[in-house]
Amino acid sequence: MLGHEQLIEFAIALFGSAVFALIGFVWKISHKVNSVTTRLDSLVEMQRKDSESIRRDIDMIIDNVDKNREWTTSRMMSIVRDSKE
Repeated sequence: MLGHEQLIEFAIALFGSAVFALIGFVWKISHKVNSVTTRLDSLVEMQRKDSESIRRDIDMIIDNVDKNREWTTSRMMSIVRDSKE
């Protein structure tokens, strides 16, 4: 059977191990949280850049459609004018 002093030493060793395990657990969890946060920030930034690029492309297409529509309308009016003469 364990003596009183041996029981106290065992309890102290167990408590020390528990404290180190807790510190390791907290460190590992905080490291994972930091890496996930960094990854999430980079994904959000990539999505923002993609969205801006798509918006620019759509604006460019719309501008070209408007220019072509004006040219087509002018050309059609010119043809109608020429046919009346």
